Amino acid sequence: MPERGAGGAPEPQAASPVRSGVFTDTHAHLALVEERLGRVVVEAVLERYAEAGAAAEGGRSGAGAVSAPFIVDIGVNPGDLAPRLAGFGAYPFLRFAAGLWPGRESLGDPEAALAALAADLASPRCAALGECGLDYHHMEASERAQIELFEAQAAMAAQAGLPLLVHSREAFADTLAVAGGVAGKIPVVIHCFGYGAREAAAFLECGCHLSFAGNLTYRKSDGLREALAAAPSDRILFETDSPYMNPMPHRGKPSTSLDLARTMAAAAEIRGVALEELAAAAQANAIRIFSGKKS
Repeated sequence: MPERGAGGAPEPQAASPVRSGVFTDTHAHLALVEERLGRVVVEAVLERYAEAGAAAEGGRSGAGAVSAPFIVDIGVNPGDLAPRLAGFGAYPFLRFAAGLWPGRESLGDPEAALAALAADLASPRCAALGECGLDYHHMEASERAQIELFEAQAAMAAQAGLPLLVHSREAFADTLAVAGGVAGKIPVVIHCFGYGAREAAAFLECGCHLSFAGNLTYRKSDGLREALAAAPSDRILFETDSPYMNPMPHRGKPSTSLDLARTMAAAAEIRGVALEELAAAAQANAIRIFSGKKS
């Protein structure tokens, strides 16, 4: 039965993310979602988040309160924060990150790219540095060039006191070496975690967080599921990496932050807990990590 306030009327209940299907997405590329699916689709998604946030904040306070879901919009190229703020900065539930993905746009002139990143990090709207890291699958630059760019960004994040959001593909050992060097100073998130239980244990041991995406639901992702099942509840996050990594049964189609609901449901089943419990733990982790500079 709903609790009643002083006047006898039922107190408003906080909106459950399970009922709304809206969860905090710690890694999304909204400009790319717009390119793939159009502005109308993006605005519809953001309206759902606005509604879920309003419902959560309108609920009762105290132990039963539910914090509003948010989205972290991710940077990948030099100077891309300004156009993203122009396109989406009016939405108060968005957080923004700025970072340099290990590709040609940044590694063609690393010095200029890092200077542009430093300017973006100075923005009060920038809540994290990322994504950055190593990609030995696409190999758009040598391993040494990628590592040097990654090391420079890890140092910048540590100096600024910002969370570091890390991309790692087929580069476990080198990623661990760099991430482990700063994980005791700032939050380090291995985004779209793509390794197995052994690698997960190593990242966790050095202090990193693991963020799981829609690939958790793919048929050949047993290693990911093992990693998630074993990870402590205070070290896990969830994301879409939208427009990529659409969870089953829509693998291969462009995703949005609303597709996170299927990943969350699968994750709760893998961990053997109620979806409400998992969502609350992940939300608490996200708030703790991204509570520095709020947009």
